[in-house]
Amino acid sequence: MVSSGNKLSKITLTISLLFFGMSCTTMAQQPVSERTITINMSASELLPADQIIFNVNINAEGKTPQEAYELHRERESLLAGLLKDLDIKEENIDYEPIKMNRRQINGNRYSTEDPQYITSTNQSVSITFEDFSMYEEIQLTLIENGFDSFNGQFSSSKIAEGKEKALISAIEAAKERAELIAKTSGVELGPVATINHSDHHVRALQKSSNSMEMMSMARDASMMDFSQTVEVRANVNISYFIE
Repeated sequence: MVSSGNKLSKITLTISLLFFGMSCTTMAQQPVSERTITINMSASELLPADQIIFNVNINAEGKTPQEAYELHRERESLLAGLLKDLDIKEENIDYEPIKMNRRQINGNRYSTEDPQYITSTNQSVSITFEDFSMYEEIQLTLIENGFDSFNGQFSSSKIAEGKEKALISAIEAAKERAELIAKTSGVELGPVATINHSDHHVRALQKSSNSMEMMSMARDASMMDFSQTVEVRANVNISYFIE
């Protein structure tokens, strides 16, 4: 019996050592993780603002869904007619379908009085145009006809090209920074390991620097007389292997 117990112990020990040996071999075969340098970099391009994006929110309310819908249709028709009169092209008009919502306006679920409801509508419309003189005309017409929610922002017809230039500048700057770090650290910069990027644009103000032009517009001046620029910014996160 003792002899059998010793044999069992030896077998168990041998198997354990075998698994341990296999584990060591597997770990030894795994490659060492690569060393990298990670750079976060951003760059921007300034573009002349040659467009205005005008956003209109068409809304209406009524005691019944039909009443709210009819009022909404009147305002929608007025806006559509205005855009046709201004010769706004279809490709420069974006809109969403009408949304309708009904809500209770009196009491609560414990109230004994009959519930009263109101129906409201909502529809977003976005218009892009290059003639800045249209901006004031559109706003005045909308205000006179019961519209109360709209806003405008400057944009550029060169946004796509600007984003591409900003991205190239950001990548080039990131590589220069990585090469400087690698050289200073006594290592060699390898190929790109990973790269991620994003872009966005914001409006930047810039006054006209032409004094003669400013004098000529002084009699009938408007903020629209000042030149504007749109800033397009690209952000990159790049990791390089180092040797």
